[in-house]
Amino acid sequence: MPGLVRKVLILAAIDGLLLLPAGPRSRGQSQTKIAYKTAAVNAAATETPISQAAASGSSFEAVGIAGVLSVPSGSWLIAITKRSPVAEIKGRQIFVITDIALIPLESKSEAEAAIARVRAKFAKRSPNGNAVEDADSDDEYDADSMLSSDDDVNDDPPRPASHHRSKSTIAEDVIGRKGLYGRFAERWFSKRGWQVDTNRLQGISWKDESGGEQIRMKKMRSPNGTPTEEATEKAVSPTLDEHAQESQGELTETGSDTAAQAPADIEETASEPIDEEVVEGVANSLTPKLLRTTKILLSASRSFYFSYDYDITRSIAKQSPATSSEVPLHKKVDREFFWNRHLLEPFTEAGQHHLALPLMQGFVAQQNFQIPNKDGYGRNFLLTLISRRSVNRAGLRYLRRGVDESGNVANCVETEQLLSDIDKNAEYSFVQMRGSIPIFFQQSPYALKPKPILMHNEIVNKAAFQSHFKRMKDRYGEVQVVNLVERHSLEAIVGDKYEQYSRELEDPKIRFEWFDFHSECRGMKFENVSLLLDRVGNVVEELGWTEEKDDKIEKAQTGVIRTNCMDCLDRTNVVMSNFARRALEIQLTRLDIDPARLDKSLNFMNLIWADNGDAISKQYSSTAALKGDFTRTKKRNISGALADFGLTLTRFWNNIIGDFFTQAVIDYLLGNVSAQVFVEFEAKMMSGDPAVSISKVRQNAIETSARLVIADSNEEMIGGWSLLTPNEENTLRTHPFKEVVLLLTDAALYFCKFDFAMDKVSAFERIALENIKGLQYGAYITSTLTSAQVDEKQNVGLIIKYATGKDDILRINTRSLTANVSRESADIAAEAAVSPGEEDKGVSQGDTKSSTDTKTPAGDPAPSPPADGYGDRILAFKAISADATIKAASRLPSPIRKSAESEEETLILSICSEIERACRTVNPGLGDTVNKDDTAESGNTSEQTPCPFIEKKDVVSVQEAKKSTGLLEQVGYSIRRWVWA
Repeated sequence: MPGLVRKVLILAAIDGLLLLPAGPRSRGQSQTKIAYKTAAVNAAATETPISQAAASGSSFEAVGIAGVLSVPSGSWLIAITKRSPVAEIKGRQIFVITDIALIPLESKSEAEAAIARVRAKFAKRSPNGNAVEDADSDDEYDADSMLSSDDDVNDDPPRPASHHRSKSTIAEDVIGRKGLYGRFAERWFSKRGWQVDTNRLQGISWKDESGGEQIRMKKMRSPNGTPTEEATEKAVSPTLDEHAQESQGELTETGSDTAAQAPADIEETASEPIDEEVVEGVANSLTPKLLRTTKILLSASRSFYFSYDYDITRSIAKQSPATSSEVPLHKKVDREFFWNRHLLEPFTEAGQHHLALPLMQGFVAQQNFQIPNKDGYGRNFLLTLISRRSVNRAGLRYLRRGVDESGNVANCVETEQLLSDIDKNAEYSFVQMRGSIPIFFQQSPYALKPKPILMHNEIVNKAAFQSHFKRMKDRYGEVQVVNLVERHSLEAIVGDKYEQYSRELEDPKIRFEWFDFHSECRGMKFENVSLLLDRVGNVVEELGWTEEKDDKIEKAQTGVIRTNCMDCLDRTNVVMSNFARRALEIQLTRLDIDPARLDKSLNFMNLIWADNGDAISKQYSSTAALKGDFTRTKKRNISGALADFGLTLTRFWNNIIGDFFTQAVIDYLLGNVSAQVFVEFEAKMMSGDPAVSISKVRQNAIETSARLVIADSNEEMIGGWSLLTPNEENTLRTHPFKEVVLLLTDAALYFCKFDFAMDKVSAFERIALENIKGLQYGAYITSTLTSAQVDEKQNVGLIIKYATGKDDILRINTRSLTANVSRESADIAAEAAVSPGEEDKGVSQGDTKSSTDTKTPAGDPAPSPPADGYGDRILAFKAISADATIKAASRLPSPIRKSAESEEETLILSICSEIERACRTVNPGLGDTVNKDDTAESGNTSEQTPCPFIEKKDVVSVQEAKKSTGLLEQVGYSIRRWVWA
């Protein structure tokens, strides 16, 4: 294959960063330039000598490129600066990333400042206190050095297997070290937030594309014109490196005065005239937190692996043949496990394939061992364990559960146990996989043992279930399901469905086994897992493993064991390690190894599998795996149980504090969401699920509502919309706002309360068109806590004024024979009709109940119905904001809207127009509507003035919203921001 660059000299040139391949294997590879501001990647127009670049002092050496991270406040090159070898397969090394550098692409001065900090860090790491000779020294790039091995870099030494539990990096960073990031927390409290990419509406006419104009950010200066701290801190501060490494026990000195290394005269660059208030908010809000989290994920976590010349994303059985060696590695790897594909797009699209280094998240470990055969002669073997985490439905515990519409499941991990017979040049590969139960369900992160809640109907669930197992059969062949959830507790809610759907498949290639782990192993008797092996252990031999000798596949594995519990972590790892040991024992026995020697000789295997469980657990729940003591020692004791209790509490804390932002970052790095996800996070401190097709869910809600509530087949459907409305009817601002469906026919309006979790209409009201008196549209500000929430272009709504008539219909789905309910008890009945805890779930995730319900602001219409039950009422609706799950067509989010009219306004205007047209058809004299002005001040009771049917007037203005925002609400939000920051 075309060689990947193993050493890259990164130089801050005048008009962009230069990436210069170094080393003998890099000869003939083109130099690459990344332009400042635009982050455009192209081949360099002219060649820059390596020695000249090194002598400039504005360069450093990286061992790989992970990609380019682009956000509204700028772009950063992600360079791998430290790696550590963890394994070797067929003479090809596998490395884990131990450190990265984020180099800003805003200007030459900022890039130089960041490079200076990287060089300073390298110098401090040198044993003699001088610059590292084989990594940063200018002398390295002379002619003699270029003939040396291009692997001669300053690698971190391999970390010895600790085989003990360690604290979560993310948990420490979010919880224990938040005080160390004071200046970033200070920025977090800025009133100005991410004001970008909010001009697309998350309606039913969703499209998977958006604009991609480059946003040029102005440097922020103090009133006297000097650069502010914000201007010099766009590059990641070295203190971030210190804290990230400190949490892993690797704190190194970086020098006390890093600011002095930054150039003093940072010149202001030209920029397009856009809203400076918005730009400043974009640059000062969540960017530092995003960069810090990115650094923790990619380096401090020690969970990302790569190889320059071996495809670690594929098992032995699926390795590409040698005939395809001319294909770049990034085109050969399995996209299921290709984690930085989105970050590498600038390089792959520009044809700079020699810099596109694929990364895989998971776990890799290797152990040599010697064991005597039956004749007493020692045989040499190598055991390698590789776990590959899928990028599909990737994320954290409780935020990614179950399945998506495509059949992808959460925490899906393929684990390959590779036995290498060194003496006979043979490989034996045994593959297993784990993954969440392939059913739509969710669990609240705010409980230690949350109840699973099933979602969607049987048809949708079965379709996703079948899709998942079709993918499994296409990838692995036969599937032996091993379900470890409890039979007689909350877990049985999903376990029963899992078993039911598996039986209904009636597929001989899908076998289902339910082993209630907690019941069978009650009293910490985890050795009872042997009972499971007695029942299905023969499947190991039936499905077999892949055998390769002299680079030729002689036997292929015909199926896979798919193991799961609720999280696919603790119980799952214990059981998978037992299946793996059974496979290894059979393989060694067939290789003429003395079976009596196996127990003692394979103890190291328990430690490797325990480390594997800890690694996968940290990536999914931010803590080490539970039951790790049994996996390591095959014994369970009180100390292990107490340690598990502490880890459980840590997981709970992470679930409610740190995971939401980390999940948003993971989705953004994978390219699943746009920068709108950070706007949503700032407003709600939560993040949604991009795997759920919101457009389809809303379209389904509209179609279901129309089918159920429109009784007269003669009525013609004109339109349907999904909108937000206050929690209480006939008001303007009572929290939480709920997502509802509004239908328009040629005879009436239908206001439908829809239960998105159950796919049912919980209540609806039919309003005859002749009873509609008028419409009002304008700014609809429901909160003033973030800058996005007070943007009058993004927050638009309408009021429908109508008179209740005798022909109108109000029905509540009470789950009983009676569906008619009086208007006075309508709200109560509607709430009772929805399952407890599901009334505010809807599609809009993250809506939280306010402790106080703000009633209609003074001066706004909110008339109460008279005693006879009829009178004037209002319905208030607000356009739903842009959807973060809309993937941008370009790498950067669409620019800040400069047009006079936003898409939210366009939607509201179109709704008003459709309603007016329908009303005029029913009532042709609607244009002659008059309003009597009989106020005491005028003294003229007979005067009539025209009253337009559609009136443009703020529904709730910014000033009104600020007046009605209580102190408790502001304090509560500030506390939440402080905790989450």
